[in-house]
Amino acid sequence: MSNFPYHQNLTLRNFTAFQEASLEFSAGVNVFVGENGTGKTHLMKAMYAVQLAVAQKSHIYFALSGLFQLRNPSVIMSNLSVLIRLGTGEYSASVEGYYGGQRWTYVLERNGDVKQGVPLPPMEIRPVFIPSIDMMGHTKGFTEAYEEVRLDFDTTCSDIVNLLRLERRNGTEQSRIVEKLSPILKGDIERDDDGRFYLATEKGRLPMPLVAEGVRKIATLLQLYKNGWLAPGATLFWDEPEVNLNPVLMDEVVGALLELARSGVQVFLATHSYVILKELDLQAKASDDVRFFALEPTAEGTRVHPTDDFTLLAPNPVLDQYASLYDRELTRSTGRNRNGERI
Repeated sequence: MSNFPYHQNLTLRNFTAFQEASLEFSAGVNVFVGENGTGKTHLMKAMYAVQLAVAQKSHIYFALSGLFQLRNPSVIMSNLSVLIRLGTGEYSASVEGYYGGQRWTYVLERNGDVKQGVPLPPMEIRPVFIPSIDMMGHTKGFTEAYEEVRLDFDTTCSDIVNLLRLERRNGTEQSRIVEKLSPILKGDIERDDDGRFYLATEKGRLPMPLVAEGVRKIATLLQLYKNGWLAPGATLFWDEPEVNLNPVLMDEVVGALLELARSGVQVFLATHSYVILKELDLQAKASDDVRFFALEPTAEGTRVHPTDDFTLLAPNPVLDQYASLYDRELTRSTGRNRNGERI
């Protein structure tokens, strides 16, 4: 149980890939696993939208429009009815949950209307969403261009750039998280007045666009922490942290995420990486609160199977693929399958 507000549960009806699903979350680390198109990212955006609307002091409509790239500059209002699950014949979709013990809800109707329940009260710290696309190397002028030109990026991209550039407070230079991540960079993160980031090393100052994307992922997490956005009570959503990240670096990243959870940050991850999953299983202590959710595609929409035990995570397409590779290699080498049958 956390001493800070956190997402306790989520219920979706006819929302994108989900006909009906209910999830109970841990206050620590929550991991979504499933095939492409099962709604992993949509789950995170559904919750992030509620907190983002509070942070921006706006209606949930505007948060959803930006997060799902439904903003249309040629019309006054965008039609969010496309988020209602196709093929059901239903005329509405609903999303509701509890955050910090307070219920929130919103309903999307086929005619485009969006009804919001009682919004959450102001929160001490806004949420953080790290998208799968790296933005650390694209901070110069991005926010200004996003607002003026309406670039076809979702709101998570502009939000993360803003948080990288803005300090909520001075972060600490001495913590387990800094100790884990700083040595990987082999340098310090610096920023010019024009908004561009650099990696300053003993050899010189390298613009972030020239730094390897995997290293930029580490720099993103570290900069957010130093800026004070990953303080206790925050919510971190991270979509596919493994993208462009060498597996040898994933143990440090997972270790940092567990440290954040121990400090009071609720973490949500969507991943396709066996290494990420197994590192969580190996590094988590008995006192850590880690929950896995297997998303299964069915004709009736995505079904969710939760477990606190990694070995019971099923269906697990990530592990299934590794098992398939093992079977094919075994057959090629021996002419037999794992049951000893000749193929």
